[in-house]
Amino acid sequence: MTISRTGPARRAADLEGALTVMREAGFRATAARRLVLEALFAADGPVSADDLASGLGGLTSRSDLASVYRNLETLEEIGLVHHLHVGHGPGLYALAREGGREYLTCHRCGALRALDSSAFDGVRAAVRSASGYEARFAHFPIVGLCPDCAGSANGNGVPRS
Repeated sequence: MTISRTGPARRAADLEGALTVMREAGFRATAARRLVLEALFAADGPVSADDLASGLGGLTSRSDLASVYRNLETLEEIGLVHHLHVGHGPGLYALAREGGREYLTCHRCGALRALDSSAFDGVRAAVRSASGYEARFAHFPIVGLCPDCAGSANGNGVPRS
């Protein structure tokens, strides 16, 4: 199992800022890394490596999937990118953002929602009180029913008749 990096995130407001961070970390700003970063900045949320390689439906240039994975690993090592796992699907990748992001996902419709980490402080306090664990929801989201699915289901997630 792959575990997300735990070091400090390095944030960049735009592509040029991300390239500067990369150079300052001792990495070259190759054309392949630039393509991956352009795609991540164009995405409106976490995306799979396949989505990045395919050019996000025409938003960016297509790229080699193996190259995308190698560069995502490097960008995650630097702290510019983080990945998360949602259910049984592929890992998703996103840019590191100010304040951090943690996630909720709907087990019925697959909706993924990002919130500032501070929105989970109460949940973290409850988990800490019950178990002593320090919970984080950036790598593995909280799974439940979104408001739309909860409104159309009974308490067990089964559709109402």
